[in-house]
Formats: sequence, C-alpha cells, structure tokens
Amino acid sequence: MKKYLIYLLLGFLVYSVKAQVPAPGKKASGGILIVNAILHDGNGRKTENAWLRADGGKITATGTGQPDEKSSAGAQKIDAGGSHLYPGFILMNNPLGLSEIEAVRATLDFQETGSDNPNIHTLPAYNTDSEIIPTLRLNGILTAQITPRGGRISGLSSVVQLDAWNWEDAVLKERDGLHLNWPSRWNRQGWWAEPSSAVEKNKDYQKQVDELRQLFSEAAQYNSVAEKSLNPKLEALALVLEGKVRLYLHASTSAEILASLEFTRSAGIKGSVLVAGPEVLDIIPYLKENAVPVILNRLHDLPLNAESPVFQQMRIPFELHKAGILFALDYEGSMEVMGSRNLGFLAGATRAYGLPEEDALSLITRNPARILGMEKTTGTLEPGKDATFFLSKGNALEMKGQELSRAWIQGREIRLESKQTQLYQKFGKMLSEGR
Repeated sequence: MKKYLIYLLLGFLVYSVKAQVPAPGKKASGGILIVNAILHDGNGRKTENAWLRADGGKITATGTGQPDEKSSAGAQKIDAGGSHLYPGFILMNNPLGLSEIEAVRATLDFQETGSDNPNIHTLPAYNTDSEIIPTLRLNGILTAQITPRGGRISGLSSVVQLDAWNWEDAVLKERDGLHLNWPSRWNRQGWWAEPSSAVEKNKDYQKQVDELRQLFSEAAQYNSVAEKSLNPKLEALALVLEGKVRLYLHASTSAEILASLEFTRSAGIKGSVLVAGPEVLDIIPYLKENAVPVILNRLHDLPLNAESPVFQQMRIPFELHKAGILFALDYEGSMEVMGSRNLGFLAGATRAYGLPEEDALSLITRNPARILGMEKTTGTLEPGKDATFFLSKGNALEMKGQELSRAWIQGREIRLESKQTQLYQKFGKMLSEGR
C-alpha cells in the first residue's frame, strides 16, 4: 500500500512540475543581432529590411540593410526572415498576478477590506507563478502595471516585467501611482448581461467627496510637520501631494470626471492621470487644455447609455489622437485578467475607425511608457532602451497575423509556452499516434 501511495505522489509531482510556468530566461552571453526584420519602433515608424542589436539587456543600435562588421562583432545573429519586430506591449491598469480564477475567491488578492487604503501596494502580493502570465507573453505583453481594485482609494500600483522568479526580480517601479475611485453620482441596477434602466441618485455623494477633501487636507497637514508619529495612510497620500507618485483618477460620467479633476486642482495635485471610458468624448477640449493623460477603458464594450451608438467606444481613440491628447488602452472590466491577452487586438481595431497603424501600436507601447514615466527605458525600439521586444510572423495587431516566434525581456530570451500550448502538444501527440 505504501508503495502505491509513493507512486501516486510521484505522479502528482511529475504532473505539477510539467504544469509549472516557464522558468525565467538567461541573459545572452554576448550581443543579440536581429537582421532582415520589419521593425515597428513604437514611435510611429515602420522600417523594412531592418536590423537591431542588443547588448547587456539594452538596445545598442538599429539600422537598415545589412549591418557592418563592427555592428555584427561578437553577436548571436538571428535572421528574422521578414518577420515583424515589435517593442513589448505594456498592459495598463490590471490586477494581473493578483487574480487567478474569478469564480474562486481564494485566488483573488486585489482588494483590501475598508474604503480607503492608500498605503496598500500590490507588489508584495504579485504572483510570478500565475498561469495567466504565460498566455499574455504569447500575445506580446511583456510589461504590466499591477493595479489594486475596490474601495474609494484602492492603493498603490506597481510596474513589473513578466519574466521573473519572484516579485523582487520582477519590479520595474515599486510604487507607480495611487488609484482613487471617484464617487458616483448615480447608482445603477442590474449587471452587464441584464442591464437595468433603474437609476437612483447617490444621496451620499457630497458627503463622500467632502470626506476625500478632508483626508487629503489631513495629509497636507501631516506632511508639513517635521516630527510626527508614523501614519501609513497619510504617508502614502503625502507621496501624491509631493508629486513622488501619480494619482490615477477612475471616473465614469463626464460630470464626475470634471469634478475629480477639479478636486485634484484644488488640492494642489499635479500630473494626475484619468482612467475612464466613453464619457471622455464630451470633455476633450478640457483634457487638451489641461494636458490630462488618459487610460482608456476597454474598447470592446457596450456604451454606458442605451441610446448611444453601439460603436461609440471605437471612435474615441481617433478623436483623442486628433486632439493631441496622450492616452493608452487598458482591458478593465469583466474577466479582465484572462482577457487582457487581447490587448493587441484592441489596438488593432482602432485602425478601422481612423487611427494609422503605427499610431495604434503606440497606444500599447510608447504611450503607456510615457504615462508611467518610464519612456527613457522602455516602450520603443531605440538605442539605450531595454531589450524587451518580440518577433511575430505576421501583424501583431491582427488575430490572423499575430504569431510570436521569439521574445526577449531585458535581453533574456523567454520561452513562449503556456499550459494551453502544453495541452495542445500533448493531445496532438495522441492524435498522431492514432489514438
């Protein structure tokens, strides 16, 4: 009996080892030289027959045609064969690594109890062994902003690269920004599958706004005192008031958006980022005049109001682009973690509504990097930036074209496999054996 139990345990062990996410890649001993590629730099340019060199985890040179002897020296040469070379996609505003199975509460760790949690930050809870992460890497997402959810002040987000043994290895920016969910003026009934027309006024709206004002006022007073007892919540709010971290304002209607931005102005908070949906269409002149960056909620979603055009969401990127407003895309909403692998296809869909292809790519590469304050290290394929990029056999913004063949994060080549690819190989082998 003991022998059978040992065999059973060993079987489970072998299965669990096979099901683990891929181990982090190793840095190349020498340089990496990719030739014969269609290079999309993330800055709006597409270059045929291009080459790129990376050394020590950084891009060191790019060019067209064949690199000279000096540019090739000591590098591992990789012929892209006409494949497309892209900067790694950047996923904004997502609880990746904090949520595994939405229907299983024990796997969700993106929200703390209580309404105001400015001192909570996501990084220590980030799970590098999430089985969802490899599925995102297969679709070109190599960097992510890990964001808390819930409450009035959710907490502090972090920025990570998606190839790490643990959160200490993954971190690119430990405390990226504070996330504030602006109180709603109206309470809607129903859910996405059965929306209700019943809407009632939030009687506590003004009280909730006044509480926020009081909280930030206390933080300002706390920050002005030289010697004080440590208060983690006020300490975190002080980081925003000092401009050390950005404030991300999550708001819905245009009236709430304007109220939240006016709140930041009166509180002396600079550099806030708006996280919102279709209502930004109504306040584009205000956003342009005040240079407010925007993280645009999921485009493949229904409008907030039943009388709005069904494709209202899709025309927003073109309007924001035309106005010269800095904005990026996210995938917030139902099944947002598992579904965020489709981020590239959201960007691709904007082309059908007027956005040029290379500008569409910028919505998930350069623009997120600028909003995160990381444009000096990531987001585009330029010398001095991190060697975080991938090769795709076709257009990575299209479902029929996106097929990653190789990918690198900070110069480390990563394994492009997931639990799904392992299952595909397993049952493909079974079918080939005629079973």
